[in-house]
Amino acid sequence: TSSSLETCSSLGSQLFQYFGFSGESVIQPDGVTLSQGEPVLLKCTYNTSYIPTPWWYEHYPSKAPRLLLGDYEASDEEERRSRRGFSATLDNQEKTFHLTKSASELSDSAVYYCAMRDTETATSGGAAQKPTGGM
Repeated sequence: TSSSLETCSSLGSQLFQYFGFSGESVIQPDGVTLSQGEPVLLKCTYNTSYIPTPWWYEHYPSKAPRLLLGDYEASDEEERRSRRGFSATLDNQEKTFHLTKSASELSDSAVYYCAMRDTETATSGGAAQKPTGGM
């Protein structure tokens, strides 16, 4: 049985435009298909004039997209469990925020979206805080 993990740039671009940035971009490959147990690497490259606040969302059929993780440490055990072994590290030199997992599971079959926002202009009066709940 194989697990299909896919990426798509359309939602990431829509979220990017929603926050009002022009000339900035988030780039993801068209798709990735893996067999169950294979390591996961979903690439996300960005081109921004600022240091972004990145997010990964997952979207299962017939459900709303859900925040999987952002560029911050999981604050408690519940949040670590909700990440299900996925991780991502922001690399401001290479301008990447790749999503990784040591071994894919059938339950990981979903569409994954990378999105960015500018911490400074997306908040009023200071840096953004991590969200307290999922989408």
